[in-house]
Amino acid sequence: MNKSKRRIIVIIASSLIIILITISLVYFNTQENNVEIKSSLKEYNAELQENENMHLEEDASGDKVPVPNGYVGSRADGENEIDTGYVIYEGTEEVTDENVEEAQKTRNQYVWIPVPDVSTMYGTDENGKKWGKIYNFATSSSNANYNELTGAYPNNWSESDGVMKINKSVNREPDYANTNYDMSSAIKVLDLGAQSTYEWLIQLEREFNSMIESVEKYNGFYIGRYETGNLSKNIAVVVKENSDIKSIGKRWYNSYKLSKTLSLEKDNVVTGMIWGCQWDRVLIWLVESKNRTIEQICDSKEWGNYAGTWAGLKVTGYSEEWKVANIYDLAGNVNEWTMENGSGGTGRVTRGNAYWNSTSSVSNRTQDSPYGGNSYGANAGSRAMLYIK
Repeated sequence: MNKSKRRIIVIIASSLIIILITISLVYFNTQENNVEIKSSLKEYNAELQENENMHLEEDASGDKVPVPNGYVGSRADGENEIDTGYVIYEGTEEVTDENVEEAQKTRNQYVWIPVPDVSTMYGTDENGKKWGKIYNFATSSSNANYNELTGAYPNNWSESDGVMKINKSVNREPDYANTNYDMSSAIKVLDLGAQSTYEWLIQLEREFNSMIESVEKYNGFYIGRYETGNLSKNIAVVVKENSDIKSIGKRWYNSYKLSKTLSLEKDNVVTGMIWGCQWDRVLIWLVESKNRTIEQICDSKEWGNYAGTWAGLKVTGYSEEWKVANIYDLAGNVNEWTMENGSGGTGRVTRGNAYWNSTSSVSNRTQDSPYGGNSYGANAGSRAMLYIK
């Protein structure tokens, strides 16, 4: 064999070795990152101590979960593991395989969402105001802050040296909708608590800050297991097989008020309509915990009730195919109002899209006036969240 041929063979062999080493490094780095994520999700609450508002229960793997007093962690098969959706039920009677079917239809339920690092959910601007960190999701992106593991990147904000900068002309929270909707004269008659636009803004900021404080204290929050039901009644529910899930009247405002009734006469928890940063944290956790891939977040038609895939509006918890980590109908069925303010302040944001919509992504955003003037708002429901005081 002449020297030139040997040289070519050496070059090819060297290139193959470099490629194999590169692939191995990428693989092991990815595995290491995944191990770090799983470890942080499992050990984030190891130092929690019980208090007057909550007690600690163990999931099927022996990991601690802060459960608010007046609620119990499920002992039913498939509902008792953080990684696959730890379910709590309102009330004190134990939930087991024997009574779980009845409990699902009669007792409000929530799923624990771990948050090892609350700074992924909010930032503070130069004036000291806290803003929610909301995200876009994609299978790939040229955005410098794109996270290849979770598919998330900032929607409307940047951060440098711990100071958050937010584009106030696009989606944001906490904030009021423009004064065409949240004007003082309208606020006074909506029975929201505030009596002016300014008071309304302060109220929203106070509610947001309290939620963030709780998430930081307990390293997580709870999301409603089902879409909020009984929207035409005085007291909301989060139970299986409820059909009253499309908001009526002053649609966003109605859902906002009803979500608070889920914690009536309780002084250890707060319930409310889910914030945009909480919705995005749920999606990120679904990828981190391997319940869904980035691709399944961006295209959710296989696990959601969307046009062309399934047939019409269904009751809550209708299909096991539409469940992820014990959360039902997050993708599809009805658009779900959030606390997030829309681009340009022109309304409120819904997430997940609906049974009549062909855009099938659980991460998708649409917006409408709080009164629900177009098809998105007119067909919207909502999703509750719960946090411990």
